[in-house]
Amino acid sequence: MEYVISNVQLLYGEELECKKGLALWIKDEMIKDIIPESKLPANVKVIDGNGGYLAPGLIDLHIHMMWDGSLNPVHTSETEGYEQMLLRAVSNCQTYLQHGITTVRDIGSVDDIALHVAKGIKKGLISGPDVIASGKTLTMTGGHDPFWARYVDGKDEALKGVREQIYKGAEVIKVSSTGGVYGRIEGEQVGHAELSLEEQEVICKEAHRFGIKVASHAIGRDGILNSIRAGVDTIEHGHFLDDELAALMEERNTAWIPTLFVYKQIATQEGIPSYARKKAEEIVSIHRNAFESYFNQNILIGAGSDAGSPCTSHRALLDELYTMYEMIPDAKEVLKTATVNAGIILGRDVGQIKEGYRANLILLKENPLECLSNLESIEMVAVRGEFSGKFLPL
Repeated sequence: MEYVISNVQLLYGEELECKKGLALWIKDEMIKDIIPESKLPANVKVIDGNGGYLAPGLIDLHIHMMWDGSLNPVHTSETEGYEQMLLRAVSNCQTYLQHGITTVRDIGSVDDIALHVAKGIKKGLISGPDVIASGKTLTMTGGHDPFWARYVDGKDEALKGVREQIYKGAEVIKVSSTGGVYGRIEGEQVGHAELSLEEQEVICKEAHRFGIKVASHAIGRDGILNSIRAGVDTIEHGHFLDDELAALMEERNTAWIPTLFVYKQIATQEGIPSYARKKAEEIVSIHRNAFESYFNQNILIGAGSDAGSPCTSHRALLDELYTMYEMIPDAKEVLKTATVNAGIILGRDVGQIKEGYRANLILLKENPLECLSNLESIEMVAVRGEFSGKFLPL
């Protein structure tokens, strides 16, 4: 597969610099070269971009593809059989593509469903974004999100748990370091530290030995501190970040996936389970303050929507970006959280239009750097170089 996209304006490189007069040369799923319009190669198919804006495909670093985004997704999954949950996950992958989301990191699925979907996409059995999945979450007995937990208690079980998930095909390991807002009706508080420092140290050391990153669900301060000290790669949520924790994250190169929109939804939407809404109401302003305080520090921030969670659809990455922008009105820096920063956090050649990067792309009618809602003016979406949209697919 080889072709050139011409007559476009590229959002190029680490700074999403808008460049005119250039064409993008794609070969074998990758960006082969960026060339002047005046030097298009002979005998290579050319796609006319009609003057649109070619941007990196969006990256959602925190999703749950098998959940339905209803008022109570756990209830939905409990009333469906395995086959129905699997079909829902496959269907939701099409939703990501329709909204320009070309890479997702699924960090929590019942019966490792996301691992099976990821394998199906890689084999070409189904269409979908690039999926980096954890499958089950490593959780203490009685801990957060029991519905997709692999319970581990003590260092030996922590070691076995991480090895099991790697064996099953996990490309990221998810741990629950604190309690959460949604998941258990009783016996769970956001401030509770769950997996211990020692358990997380074992998990991180073993995952990193195999080149696999670790994501930590961490809301309360003690759990965040345990995770950073243990060596996790990303803090998910991180409501109770403070100056000391932020400095430690900078020192350890720990990234932050704040997931702002989902907690605003849980705190404000009628019909959300009352226990979850009450907890969200208590911490949503703390979350906002942390984001506004630490966005412009030296912490690498990536966008994650928690898609599938209560009142959080599978296009909610856009809502997450809009929520960020309400707090930090800088379109370029906000967009980088779902492109450049996210690719760096994953440690993969995605999230940039640059030679040698994966050809995950979106063609837009309008410039998203002028208005983030222009991300919804999609003309075409490419994953692994394969285009679909209003123009004929290759």
